Amino acid sequence: MRVRQLLTGIALGATVLVGGAATAQAAPAAPAKTAPVAAATWQWTGEYYSAKSSCDARRSYFMAASNVYNYRCVSSGGLWGGQVYAD
Repeated sequence: MRVRQLLTGIALGATVLVGGAATAQAAPAAPAKTAPVAAATWQWTGEYYSAKSSCDARRSYFMAASNVYNYRCVSSGGLWGGQVYAD
């Protein structure tokens, strides 16, 4: 009779453990935090050149930044000014 009580106790304990594990797994996962999305805009670099080729040569320097998505040279008052598309 003691063996039967022991087996019943083990079975009951296993049921509680399995039920607790199932409850813990059923809990919804916490939502992942994301950084706020900023809108990218065209911004002047503040550098001006007398030749477009000089302006174009600076492209790789500005494109190395992680928040810069594009670079262009714009004619402005007889000079070439650099603009970056960045957030």
